Amino acid sequence: MHTKSKRDVVFVATDQQLNKKSYYRRLWVATRNIDLPRRLWLDEIADTLRDYHGLICHYNGRRFNVPVIDEVFQDSDMRWLSYFLSPDSSGLSPKMHVRKLERLRLIDLYFRIKHPHIADHFGR
Repeated sequence: MHTKSKRDVVFVATDQQLNKKSYYRRLWVATRNIDLPRRLWLDEIADTLRDYHGLICHYNGRRFNVPVIDEVFQDSDMRWLSYFLSPDSSGLSPKMHVRKLERLRLIDLYFRIKHPHIADHFGR
């Protein structure tokens, strides 16, 4: 029987990480590869954060205060996610680099908690 390992502490991505082109691209690819309709992402992120029983911290050790997901995204239809996931003409890279760092941080945190084996590759 395969059991998913849970991490006791998860660190949130820094602004510097989220702004790094290679990190951003890996987060973009991973998000595109999750088979989830855009309108379900808010619930998926909220459920993942609610159900996580470990600590969520900044790299300096301070606890991360999980914000109200709806307030961060302010887009119940998640149209923003469609823009984020749009590929360039090659189909291999994002069409644009969005600057909504708190939204990106929550998507990144979703991967760090629910798919840590994928998130481990973002910074490589």
